[in-house]
Amino acid sequence: MTTRRGPLRLPRLMSAAACAAIVLVGCGTQHAGLQPRSAVTRDAGPAASPRQRAVADAARIIASFPRPPGAVRAGPIASLAQPGERQATPDLAAVTQWWRVPGRPPSVLAWIRAHLPSGFTLDGTGTGGGQWIDMFALPAVPDMLTQRELVVLAVRDGDQTAIRADAQVVWLPARPAAERIPPSARVVTVTPVFGLYPEPRYERLDRAFTVTDLAKVARIAAIIDGLARFPAGAFSCPADFGGQMRLTFFARPGGPALARVAAQYGGCGSVSVRIGGRDMPALTVYPDSGPPLQRQVLAIAGVNWPVQPGMPT
Repeated sequence: MTTRRGPLRLPRLMSAAACAAIVLVGCGTQHAGLQPRSAVTRDAGPAASPRQRAVADAARIIASFPRPPGAVRAGPIASLAQPGERQATPDLAAVTQWWRVPGRPPSVLAWIRAHLPSGFTLDGTGTGGGQWIDMFALPAVPDMLTQRELVVLAVRDGDQTAIRADAQVVWLPARPAAERIPPSARVVTVTPVFGLYPEPRYERLDRAFTVTDLAKVARIAAIIDGLARFPAGAFSCPADFGGQMRLTFFARPGGPALARVAAQYGGCGSVSVRIGGRDMPALTVYPDSGPPLQRQVLAIAGVNWPVQPGMPT
C-alpha cells in the first residue's frame, strides 16, 4: 500500500513491474550524466534553458542522496530494474544510482529519511511486491521546474539491502504561440457541466457567468497558458463523472469563439484546449503552485459555485 501526501499528481515514469505493485510512483530512468558537487538549492543560472536547469537539478539531487554507513556503489540491480520502463513525459531529466547497504530495508530507509538535506519533504511512502519505497520532494521552481523528487526503492538482498535512488525533475516546456489563448481574447464565458449527475437544483446554484474585465480575462488566460502538458501514457485515475468547467474566449461579446477550454473535475484532471478550430495538446488542471485551475478562475471572477459539478448527489 502506498500513501501520498498533498494533492494528487501524476507519475513521471511507468513500468509494468514496479508500478503494478506501487501505485502513483515514478519508477524509470533517463541518465543525465552529470555529478556536480554544488548544493541542491543552487541552479544552472537564469540564462539556462528549462531543460538545462532540470538536468543540472537532477544531478544535484542525486549527489545529495545520503549514503548510509557501509554503502557500496553497484551497477544495475536486477531486483530493482524496471523492464519495459518508459517515460510518461518527454520533459523529464532523471539520474539513477544503485547501492548495496548493510541492514534491512525499513531501517535503511529510516536512516536515509533522518539524514536528507534540508528542503526535502516526505511526499509518499509504501510497500509492495517485496519492495519498500520513499518519495521526497523539493519545492517547484515557478514557471520552470514543476516537479523535483528523489525516489528511493529498497529490497532485501541476502543479508543486505539493495537500493535504487532516482532523481526526477520535470521542466515546463515553452508553449508555442499557437497553443496559447489568443491575445485578442477580451471576454470569457464560464459554464459548469454536471456530466452524469445533472440536478436542476444544483444547476440553479452553479450559474454560468461571463467575465468582461480585461485584466481578469488576461489573468485567467495566463493561468491556462502556464499549465503543464498532460503526460502521455496510461494511468490509474480517480472516477470521472463528467463534471467540467468550460471556458469559451471571445474577442467581443457575441463574436466567434477564439478558444474553448474544458477542465475535468474528476479523473486525472485533464484540460482539453481547442484554439482556432484546432485541438491542442491536453493540459493538467494542477498548476506549479496554488489550487487547481477551476478554483483560481472562480476566485479571479469573484464567483462562488456551491456545488462541484459532476459530484454524485
